[in-house]
Amino acid sequence: MERIQAVNAYIRQDVESFQEEWLQCRRSDQERNIREDRKRVEQAKKRLADLDVLLSRLYEDFVLGDLSKERYKKMTADYEAEQERLKLEIEVTEEWLETQETMSADVDAFVALTQKYVDVPELTPTIVNEYIKKIEVFAPDKSSGKRVQKVKIYFNFVDDVEIPVISEPVVAKSTLGRRKTA
Repeated sequence: MERIQAVNAYIRQDVESFQEEWLQCRRSDQERNIREDRKRVEQAKKRLADLDVLLSRLYEDFVLGDLSKERYKKMTADYEAEQERLKLEIEVTEEWLETQETMSADVDAFVALTQKYVDVPELTPTIVNEYIKKIEVFAPDKSSGKRVQKVKIYFNFVDDVEIPVISEPVVAKSTLGRRKTA
């Protein structure tokens, strides 16, 4: 709850600079990656078309008797396996590209979320699900004599942006004494 309130305050303090920082983080790497991935998709599609032509020629050579049955089976299997791999690669890369293109709307969604929950009085499952992507809880450290446990919170939409409030992991300190058992 403290983290969510701190993030809200930080973002509302200067929305424009936060949006600019977020866009700068995304834009530099994202544009280059998108160009490279689009190029890879085009190359894979071209190779896929080439494989169709090769398979047709291979079949013709087999029918005409220019190619043995064993050789035909082996080459066909290799080309078909490559086709399947390329189809999967194209599908996955196109999905990733679509996701990258929608990311520019993420910063606006996060800013709207911070304005929706201006003063969070209590933490509800809805608020947690809207704000937080995942929470990592690390093993407790008892080396200092007190139980200290590190918790890292990953917020939705703003993974790569350096927000001072959330850049350090949360450290939970327990002051509970040991329970005596009979």
